[in-house]
Amino acid sequence: MHYVGKDVVHRGAALLLDPSRLDESLAHSARKNVRKAQRAGFRIERGEGTPEELEALRALWYLPEDPNFPGELSEGDVLYLAHLEDELVGGMILVPVGRHYFLNNLLANEQGKAHQLQALLLWNSVHDLADSGQRYIDIGVSYRPNLQRFFQKWASFTYPVIFHPPEHGPRITQAPFQRLAHPPESTDDAAIDAALDAFVGGRPFTLLPSRGIALGVLTERGLSHTEVSTPGVASEGSAAPGVELMDLTQALPIAHGALLIGLKIPIAELWSEHGCYDFVKTEYLRKVLAAASSDWDSIVEARATVWESMNALFSQEDVEIEPRNAFPPTFAYRSDDASALHKRYRSFGVESYLDGGWLHLPCHQELNGAEIEYMYAIYRGHLNLCSAWESTQVRGRLTLDVG
Repeated sequence: MHYVGKDVVHRGAALLLDPSRLDESLAHSARKNVRKAQRAGFRIERGEGTPEELEALRALWYLPEDPNFPGELSEGDVLYLAHLEDELVGGMILVPVGRHYFLNNLLANEQGKAHQLQALLLWNSVHDLADSGQRYIDIGVSYRPNLQRFFQKWASFTYPVIFHPPEHGPRITQAPFQRLAHPPESTDDAAIDAALDAFVGGRPFTLLPSRGIALGVLTERGLSHTEVSTPGVASEGSAAPGVELMDLTQALPIAHGALLIGLKIPIAELWSEHGCYDFVKTEYLRKVLAAASSDWDSIVEARATVWESMNALFSQEDVEIEPRNAFPPTFAYRSDDASALHKRYRSFGVESYLDGGWLHLPCHQELNGAEIEYMYAIYRGHLNLCSAWESTQVRGRLTLDVG
């Protein structure tokens, strides 16, 4: 049986290219290994990436016939060669990916391994590349316990990553509606009306079954409108505010509902002229919106917190992030790989869409930390170059911690 896996969020390791923070970020054992390698007298130099250099390194690789070992280097790739006296004993290949380097190969022969050459190669690269303009080295992630422990010892920080869609994965939608919930049981019509009046700033309003229905009504009445995510944003500073359309399913965890602000349509007209009056939904929406309006600031803050959490993750990479507004409907970023990423997100159960080169991801108050990390992990799996490598079917030796 050939089991692949890699369909669960794992933690990758990143090494900052900042020598001043090197000691504080490394595990004690990693620093100890560096000192041991320094005493061995290795000489580390930049290589030119000639076919002869790469073939010499390939001979030291754990699987010389590995089809994924580079036969040539591209512009920006970094090659280090390590010698002990006149013998080549190891090396390292780094490949630029956006704002970081990917650790493509790190290798040593038995003599190099015995004196912890790999540790010295990583240590040396941080000092050598400190002014490269790149932020960190992606040390990598492994599903072999012994190799993963090595990576984690060199982590200035870790990041979530996933490579394959789970068989039973989450469904993360653009709208905050996740599950059915009972509506508030309030029957105090006066209190509900007062809450709704305060929510819309005293302006007339109409509740409708959906955004689509609202657009149809506005078209039939020959009215223009502005779509908003929170009341009053479009009309601030306007002497004659127009009609605002708020899609309630994008703001609240409900399955239907739209709000027209600045326009009061009598029930009789909704029923006879537009044929869209729904008594049951209207009463439901009145209760839900009245209850939410009393805590609207918390909803706005929760959504902003989700956006900031996503921004803290994605801003580490080579993407342009759309600035946040007061009530962000999505988290949007521009990337050269936006189209491929859109397809990838869909395959992982994340509802995304493309608009003018911007990739829009869900960003609402119902998302939790695990779901936010999951969306970033999908992106990191795309960045990881080994996701495109050909499997060699070689598993190597498995080493587990005991006790």
